Amino acid sequence: MRASISILLVLLRLLATAQDGIIKVHIDGNFYSTPIVTTDGNVVIASHNKTMYLFNSRGEQQNLYTTKGWIHATPAQLSGSQIAIGSYDKQFYFFDKDGNFQKSISPKAGKFFTEPVEIGTQKIAFGTGRGKVMFYDMKADSLYYAKVGHIMHGSPLTLSNGKVVIGGNGRRVFIIDSAAHVCAKYKTKGWIMHSKPTETTDGQIIVGSYDKHLYSIDSAARLNWKYKTEGRIHSSVLQTPDGNIVFGSFDKNVYCLSADGKLINKYATGNRVVSSPAMVGDSVFVICGIDGGVYFFSTKGELLGKFQADGKFFSTPVTMHDGTVFCCTMKGSLYFISSEAVEQIISKTADL
Repeated sequence: MRASISILLVLLRLLATAQDGIIKVHIDGNFYSTPIVTTDGNVVIASHNKTMYLFNSRGEQQNLYTTKGWIHATPAQLSGSQIAIGSYDKQFYFFDKDGNFQKSISPKAGKFFTEPVEIGTQKIAFGTGRGKVMFYDMKADSLYYAKVGHIMHGSPLTLSNGKVVIGGNGRRVFIIDSAAHVCAKYKTKGWIMHSKPTETTDGQIIVGSYDKHLYSIDSAARLNWKYKTEGRIHSSVLQTPDGNIVFGSFDKNVYCLSADGKLINKYATGNRVVSSPAMVGDSVFVICGIDGGVYFFSTKGELLGKFQADGKFFSTPVTMHDGTVFCCTMKGSLYFISSEAVEQIISKTADL
């Protein structure tokens, strides 16, 4: 009888979750990697339990692969549909779009923290733990690198001019061409950790630093403007469709700036904001906090709604093809928040 009651209670809890439009999956592992959404609409996420997972938007696991080291890095899907990711085991892995292992390479460049980016055809670049920005020619199966001297935690970005920009623990932003020649660099006063540079529609390169400043530089690494917060900036910035710049800071605030670096709005959360923002449709962005909040804002930085999760967030949320918002806590809770649930979260706040 007691077993029957327990089963009934489990079923009721599952039903309530389905009615709320929020699916929660728990995995034993610490999640610091930022997820990506594949061209097929699945989500790929990796963990310090050494495993990369592939889920659909219903929270159903489609595939997994276990490496020999923690995975802190963010995966990327390349133009040929391959998924690429680096690991603490000093290997760089390649999978097909369904998460099936294809091959791994050993660049002999230490642990990998950063995601890869494509440069032109059949070439990728990524930062390393031994002060190098590696370039891998997949067609020729050859490796070469730019030596930058310090650990590269921050991920690279391929600029519209074909060059790569990346920040590192040496307190510098590097602009590097596809031949691995350092063309320009800009010095900050603090580490650039996970803040991946963003190129705006008018050609600015914007990146955050642990010296509490957000920097805008041009393609020759000359300063356009900088904005000071009261805390370190770990977050990457997002440019919204209306041109604003949004990001989080260790000072607990989510900021919204104009494209020329002027404050439009800021909102104080309950703790540090390490995560980066992501768009949900054309007029809403989402960002997660160390306080466990999943915050929804207008593109002018006005709070629209909040969902409270059961753990701290380090990684960035993503929006899947059907509008589901996916996010994962540092302690292994994976949330799939349907578009209907997002609307309910926003409407409940509007009714208050």
